[in-house]
Amino acid sequence: MALPSLRKPLQSQSGVALMIALFAMMLLTFIAIEVSYDTTVDYVVASQQVNRIKAHYAAKSGIDISLLRIMLYKQALASFGSQIPDKSLLDPIWSFPFMWPPVGLTKVNEVDKSMIKDVVKESLMTSQYATQISPEGGRLDINDLGSPSKARKKAMIDQLVKVFKSEVEHNEDFADKYSGYRFEELVNNIADYVDEDKESLNGGDESSPYRDIDDKEIEMPPNRSFRTADELNMVGGMNEDFYKLLAPKITVFGTKGVNINFADKQTLMSLDPSMTEEAVGKVIERRTNPKLGGPFKNDKDFFGFVQGYGVNYRAIEESKVPLLYDVEFNFRVVSTGLAANVKREITVITYDFANLTTRFGKILKQQECENPKPGDPPCPQGPDTSGDSPESKIEGTKGRPSVVYYEEN
Repeated sequence: MALPSLRKPLQSQSGVALMIALFAMMLLTFIAIEVSYDTTVDYVVASQQVNRIKAHYAAKSGIDISLLRIMLYKQALASFGSQIPDKSLLDPIWSFPFMWPPVGLTKVNEVDKSMIKDVVKESLMTSQYATQISPEGGRLDINDLGSPSKARKKAMIDQLVKVFKSEVEHNEDFADKYSGYRFEELVNNIADYVDEDKESLNGGDESSPYRDIDDKEIEMPPNRSFRTADELNMVGGMNEDFYKLLAPKITVFGTKGVNINFADKQTLMSLDPSMTEEAVGKVIERRTNPKLGGPFKNDKDFFGFVQGYGVNYRAIEESKVPLLYDVEFNFRVVSTGLAANVKREITVITYDFANLTTRFGKILKQQECENPKPGDPPCPQGPDTSGDSPESKIEGTKGRPSVVYYEEN
């Protein structure tokens, strides 16, 4: 008798089909989720890229309208400057911040407000921008450290040292870190970076602070003018704290002096330790208020004013720091573009070659007088005050102002 078989044939394959169907559904679901995720990521990336482009062109639009404002300011000075005793009355052409779409229209009458709203409504621009124009003449030109004029070079060294010492006196956190620091050596390193000789003002060889540089083909210091303010970070002994302190107060596109009518609080305080916060506050208050006297006209006007607040004006006078009181020629424009959550910022600096040529000619004559050569004619005695006259000739720009610096981030 034959034994029954232990293997029984499958009566149904429905379980296998169900498993295959479930696996296929899982696979398709995974593919759908992955495609959906990739599509979402691509959309977000593309959207952000579009917003970056919008923000870039919004910031660029702010730059263009700011350059237009500067050009109109120069043209107004050239056309009507001789007829206006107080040229600061023209400063609002460039000094007020500007933004698009306009906000804060509380002081605008209803008709103008309605017109502005109509223009904004018809505009195709879907992004925003805000611009700020500031005078570059209120900053210290660090390239004066390489001036052939010994008096001008020493004045700039003293001025930069005063910037650091003023910060120690007025900033407790900074004082805790650097109260015993020899800032004179740091400023001498900055001067060694731009002057033409190889001997350090601190003694020895100028290259000693740069001996740890591996690349022997790089000659440090380069003994040339700074090309950008950021280059200051390459100076021996410079650190982030020192750079952050100096950056808002310096320029490499200066007007060879400190414009008292545009310098900021810290720059004014660095003129001398006797320039207290109270005195500086009064200076800023007066120069911005025509009823109090408005902008300062010359050294006599400025020194007479600060003397009344206990300032040692003779120390400022003896420091030989060039003080300016005329109109502003060079400007820094910062334009910020915003599209959705993306922001782009563009910074440009304009340089007025035409109007500064006359000033630099006077400076060169002054330097020749300070370092006379045999056979040179005698120099006139007394200070040159021609630049203080309200009748000084100012040339208007015929086109777009010259941009000498451009940075986008």
